[in-house]
Amino acid sequence: MLQALKVGLLIERSNRKNIVALLAIVVIVFGCMFFIKAQSVGDQLHEKKGDYYNSRAVLSKFQVQDASTDGDGSDLFKNLTQQKSAIALQIAALTVEDYPMYYEASLRIADLRKQAFELEDYEKVKNLLPSKLQNSMNFLYFKTMYDSGEDSVSDLSQYIPFLLYFFSLVGVGWYIFISFYTSSILLDDFEHSSIIKGYPVRFDQYILSKCIIAFLYVIAFVALIFISAAPLIFNGFGDISEPVQVYLGEPTLISSASYIALCIVYMLVISLFVMLLSIILNVLLKNMYLTLFVHFILFFLPVIFPSIISMFRYNPFHFMNFNEILNGMPIDLAIPVDITMNIGLVIMIVCIFGMLFIIKTFFSTGKIKRA
Repeated sequence: MLQALKVGLLIERSNRKNIVALLAIVVIVFGCMFFIKAQSVGDQLHEKKGDYYNSRAVLSKFQVQDASTDGDGSDLFKNLTQQKSAIALQIAALTVEDYPMYYEASLRIADLRKQAFELEDYEKVKNLLPSKLQNSMNFLYFKTMYDSGEDSVSDLSQYIPFLLYFFSLVGVGWYIFISFYTSSILLDDFEHSSIIKGYPVRFDQYILSKCIIAFLYVIAFVALIFISAAPLIFNGFGDISEPVQVYLGEPTLISSASYIALCIVYMLVISLFVMLLSIILNVLLKNMYLTLFVHFILFFLPVIFPSIISMFRYNPFHFMNFNEILNGMPIDLAIPVDITMNIGLVIMIVCIFGMLFIIKTFFSTGKIKRA
């Protein structure tokens, strides 16, 4: 086993696939930095101006009415008008950097939207406003920030806020990235089997050594994210305890450090899941492109047909884009599904043990044979 690891590490050290993957991580991180700068992502003032124009679009759904307290306007119209005024107050507060006022106005908006859900004709504007779950999470966040007297807003040009933003998006592509990385995890050695015929090794031991080596590279990928973002420390480290909204069976706030740690755990478990699935597909299909095809079909089916999530709620592939689950996306489906990433973690771990059992039981065939 140790000999298999030693030889495997020597082989992988010069494998161009690993070098390309490491460079890809660096490019993605720096690309994200430039995207944030170019698109003013995280610029609260810029975003609230967009919200203001959106509030005007919402009000355009109604005929001009008297929105005063004693006016003849509908309750919903009055509510939406108050939301528009509160957004204008947000913009003013951000302009003069009065952040307690900003959080107070934000809390007011969340409260008004909570009231709007129960008003007549809300269905006319529901698609232009946050969902009930998203609004509940916003209310919890802004109440916490207002009650604590927070006097600043997150700046994505700083280290921790950038990492938080990056890890809040990484679920979209992590499964795909690892699928590409592991799609030929066994096939490369099968093409050069003379390298490993110098010593006898059971197939399950060989697979274990390949998994350990690939997993070490995955850890290096995650570490490289932190290293690549290090230049942002010069702009400030940021607040590692800043609360983040997540759905864990109910709207919850956790610290930025906890959110990043949670994402890393999910990324590592997903990597192991994909790795073992790639091994099984390599052995059965003996083709990298077919392996990738199966990966993509399994991953994109729930994305293209969200109703599948309602029909098969415990399908492990629903949990691969973990950021959406943490945001409560399944709750907002046409047929709501109450699933969380804690459930997903258990399901993926069970699947990992299941795949290990399959590999141990059916793939332990003595010496490695050419595919």
